[in-house]
Amino acid sequence: MDIGTVRDLYASPGRYVTAYASSNPVLENAAHLYDLRWRDIVAELERLGIGPEVRELLMAERGDRYQREGGTRVVVVSGEGKQARTCLTQWLPGRSDVDVLAVGGLPHLLPVLDWMDSRLPHVVAVVDRLGVDVLAYAGGPLPAEAISQDTTRPPWHKAHAGGWAQRRYESHVEEHWKHGAKDDAELIARACRETGAEVVILAGDPKALSLLRDELPGEVAAKVVVVQGSRARDGSADHLATRVAEVLAVQVARRRSELLAEFQRYRGRARTLVGAGAGVGSGVQAGLGGPAGASGPYGIGGPAGIGPAPAGSPGRPMLAASDGAAATAYALSRSQVSRLLLAESPSADEPAWIGDDATEIALDPAGADGLRRPVRAAREDALVRAALGTGASIHAIPPDTPESPADGVGALLRYSLQSGVD
Repeated sequence: MDIGTVRDLYASPGRYVTAYASSNPVLENAAHLYDLRWRDIVAELERLGIGPEVRELLMAERGDRYQREGGTRVVVVSGEGKQARTCLTQWLPGRSDVDVLAVGGLPHLLPVLDWMDSRLPHVVAVVDRLGVDVLAYAGGPLPAEAISQDTTRPPWHKAHAGGWAQRRYESHVEEHWKHGAKDDAELIARACRETGAEVVILAGDPKALSLLRDELPGEVAAKVVVVQGSRARDGSADHLATRVAEVLAVQVARRRSELLAEFQRYRGRARTLVGAGAGVGSGVQAGLGGPAGASGPYGIGGPAGIGPAPAGSPGRPMLAASDGAAATAYALSRSQVSRLLLAESPSADEPAWIGDDATEIALDPAGADGLRRPVRAAREDALVRAALGTGASIHAIPPDTPESPADGVGALLRYSLQSGVD
């Protein structure tokens, strides 16, 4: 699944029903529990007055309850009655912690986007002195490319022949190893280029690994993480898969930490500048969607509160981050958001209003008057729609860390905007 597929979901008019049901294969009765989750979903939809057509579509697409890898099944149905249709079905391997049912004017997509964000493009390569096995992942659960190749010409092993030719024979074998390592490195580098790999996970024979790393281009070598594993067909594939999953989890956590650190840096700078521009201390969140001075649906003084300064208004501080739902919604309405940050569990009761265009979003009923054919939706889903429609990336973040944005909503901006503090 790519981001274009997710964007296309908004082309379906009417009400959306989004169901997530998780399956944990570690549990002995996992299949039975999975069936119960879907029965609960259907029962709840019936209680909410959702018609049988929608309920039948959901049950038809609930997937295999014996899914070996486990994960979460997501099904999105749009429309009602005979107009109802399934617009998304997807397994999310690796996530067995999502059980959600949402009914509203927009699909509930943050768990899907969080899963996509965690699927780092990566290359796994296992080497020995004969060759290499390469698996290249572009982001999906299945490899985009799989290569198994013996690249070393014979002889491969140093035989104890004895006599005056022993040293020459050993040198000959070592040269073949080096040539094979060079070919292995070229295969891995090509896979990295084709997938945009962010990490390269290597395993295998220590001598072959040493030769291989000497041949890798610098930009590829900088992404290498070495784990235990071998090309031998000895049943160790599950062990290697576990090590790969651990490496990817560390890389995802590191990337998220760096993102939050960048947001915190810009947010701190913005608070200081806005506070200085207003003649107040840096702790005041004026202009950043905080409580100080909020008087409109977007924050200070309404939508213009954090907009560009009028001509001839020198000295306005420049902001490169928005902190809080109000300021972030305004930045999204101006297509200024580069990276949208959403807490993983924001309040489901917070509403928003959306119009025909992705940039039409309001967090207050008064702001809905300026939208074309306004529709009420969950705030999180409205922010996600605006971000997808304006080309922003979306990142689910932990809600309980000091770096998390106010209201569980924040953004890094494509370009700085001047605060509206006089």
